[in-house]
Amino acid sequence: MIFTIARKEFVDAWRDGRFRVGAVLVLVLLAVSGLLARQQVERARAEREAATALERRNWLEQGDKNSHSAGHYGLNVFKPTSPLALFDRGIEPFVGTTVFLEAHRQNQTAFLPAQDATSMRRFGELSAAVALQMLMPLLVVLLAFGALAGERERGTLRQVLSTGLSPRSLVFGKTLGIALTIAILLLPAGALLGGLLLQVPSADAPGLWARAGWLAACYATYLAIFVAGSVAVSASTRSARTALTILLSVWAVNCIVAPRLASDVVHHFLPTPKLAEFEAKLAQDVQKGLDGHDSRSKSLEDFTRRTLQEHGKSRVEELPFNFQGLVMLESERLAAQVFDHHFGRLWDRLQAQDGAVAWAGLAAPLLALRSASMAFAGTDFEHHRHFARAAENHRRDFVRVLNEDLMNNARPGDHNYVAGRALWEKLPEFRLEPIPPAGAWRAARTEVLVLGAWLLASLGFLAFSAGRIRVGGE
Repeated sequence: MIFTIARKEFVDAWRDGRFRVGAVLVLVLLAVSGLLARQQVERARAEREAATALERRNWLEQGDKNSHSAGHYGLNVFKPTSPLALFDRGIEPFVGTTVFLEAHRQNQTAFLPAQDATSMRRFGELSAAVALQMLMPLLVVLLAFGALAGERERGTLRQVLSTGLSPRSLVFGKTLGIALTIAILLLPAGALLGGLLLQVPSADAPGLWARAGWLAACYATYLAIFVAGSVAVSASTRSARTALTILLSVWAVNCIVAPRLASDVVHHFLPTPKLAEFEAKLAQDVQKGLDGHDSRSKSLEDFTRRTLQEHGKSRVEELPFNFQGLVMLESERLAAQVFDHHFGRLWDRLQAQDGAVAWAGLAAPLLALRSASMAFAGTDFEHHRHFARAAENHRRDFVRVLNEDLMNNARPGDHNYVAGRALWEKLPEFRLEPIPPAGAWRAARTEVLVLGAWLLASLGFLAFSAGRIRVGGE
């Protein structure tokens, strides 16, 4: 009986002109957003690959110079584009795409795509993820608000139940029919997005399709929450108008109010420092040390004395290596401690904000879905932090190689030492090892738990609402 009711609800849905119009609009938006995102991802990938090749050529052809001077010449590294960014761009438009690596400084990512955008960005960015997160729930509401409340108004609910059909079979059958309608509607959209993903050059990346599958499961759970919740509201109200009012209010709170409110509340209780204050404190601690007492000159004197004592020499000119190169290595080591302290605290605070927003998903499922979607798409803050860490590790490695060359190959006291292309070629190109799928799953586990809790709650509400319907139709 449940499947018979589901089939009837499915047929009625496709006969409804309002649903057909809404379905076409959603499919068109999904297709357009996917095609536009595919174009943006491909353009970004091509630009960054070309820039990487140009940067490598400039590095190798910089000419002969002091190896430490080459550290100040520096180089740029570029963040690879996630293939699944064509579905969910996440925070990519609002974080930098490149880092300039140089001696003595850990620079932040620069060149935010949002800086080059037009004023239309204030209305949001069209993407397949946004369409599914905000428009598909509206379509579910359009389908479900009158599923039982409308029958109660027309008096047909009493007639149907008088035939001996149980209220639970009726409610679950209608729920299943609406769920099948939404699933079949999304099949062509999923096929299109899958086809676009296959065209991405890195579509064979390990774990990519596992991530895509987890994305699909998260969105299916999200829409199932709305289907079950909407039918439950329709079963609990006396008129379709009341059900529609309640469901539209829930949609507005979930999709419009909650994201902004959660962001403001989290930033109030977990604020981040202003950029100018952060950089000023960073520069101060690089000069004075983390304790704020050791001056650079005093540290240099102590370091010189310890080095001379270790090698049994009285002057730095007598050392069997270039002392200036060793000083540069020690300076980088001390600065790295400061960088790790300040950037670590900043990144931990940003991740704490993300964690707070994820738990806020207990109040609005969209918050949990957005975070999970970005994590599986590789466009969340954890993936950006992974890039920033890898870039900084590469900076330290290449500066260390340059300073070691100065220390080991320049004669003591020689201020005219120069290196050439043979040294520059020893420095490998920057390669970012992607976070494995298990890492993405760990990053999204809180959000997945929250979505699971919402699904159980909505199904419980559905069962409770079905149990309250009496044979009399009330």
